[in-house]
Amino acid sequence: MWRDDASWKSILDALSKKIQINPQIKIFIEKDAFWTRVYNFQKYITFWRLWWDIFFSDHWKDFIKKENIEFKYIWYSSLLLFKYIKENDHSKVYLFDENTNSCKAIIWWMNISDEYLTPQDKNNPSKWGWHDYMVLIKWELTKNININNFKKNKKFFSRKIHEWIGVLMNIQNKQSIRKEILKEFARAKKSIIIEHWYLTDNIIIKNLRKISQKGINVTIIMPDTSDWVYHANMHSIYNLLRPSRFRNPHNKEIEIYLYKWMIHAKVILIDEFTSIIGSANLTNWSFDLLKETNAIFRQKNWITKDLLEQLNKDLENCKRITIWNIPKYNKWLAWFQGIFI
Repeated sequence: MWRDDASWKSILDALSKKIQINPQIKIFIEKDAFWTRVYNFQKYITFWRLWWDIFFSDHWKDFIKKENIEFKYIWYSSLLLFKYIKENDHSKVYLFDENTNSCKAIIWWMNISDEYLTPQDKNNPSKWGWHDYMVLIKWELTKNININNFKKNKKFFSRKIHEWIGVLMNIQNKQSIRKEILKEFARAKKSIIIEHWYLTDNIIIKNLRKISQKGINVTIIMPDTSDWVYHANMHSIYNLLRPSRFRNPHNKEIEIYLYKWMIHAKVILIDEFTSIIGSANLTNWSFDLLKETNAIFRQKNWITKDLLEQLNKDLENCKRITIWNIPKYNKWLAWFQGIFI
């Protein structure tokens, strides 16, 4: 998301300042066209009440004139929606000094806009201070997260660094992130905790129900307010909680909680050991259409420990949902929303 708001202007100002300090630095930016078209369409149909895309602002036009900037904008001069979707890269990856000893990468799932980077307003929780995560990775791993190499190979890339960290990507019709997540689910022995903005993929839902029937604790945290897919999320909650036809003595009820503010997180914690963090939502589009990037960490300290502490804090600000108190929703709207996520 590249909106023309205060957050993105501050990012451009910071990059401009960096160029002034170090005139030799090079900045490479790659952006797909899909959401640019969406934002500009929203601008028109709301009679300029919604934000414009940053690329149409004077701030951006002044920034792009700098010789240090190499910008690649992926788009088609076509009215066919599928051509835009095909090149829709939902990943959020930042590389710094790649192929050097000081290389770093940030893998995150938040967009750069005021909703994410502004402190939370408790009086209007769905507007500012969206709850999200990011991971900073240093050293050898970032040398392998070179987007240009991925583009050349046009293949799904999954490379493990040592035994405790890995990167998964959906690239050029090679979508395997769902497969990898299901593999990690199959290894679960005690518990799975999920905190996700969208959870509508039927394969994931059916798999979680089967896992809970084996006596494994499944806990899911979702936002009380979920942008424009509220109905789809609520219907997923029903499908997760609805009674099974056959009674299983080992069955454990899936615990679902609604976080009382906005969540944009996409995290999974398995057995308090394996953390899956990335841009991919648990939806059909993320698994089958979009380009995504997820990181996997396998250890009990560091990221896993911090993530578990945060998830426990989030549960303190949640309401438990059962089959008897699912918030009201419209099944037809749930079906319609599910088509587009």
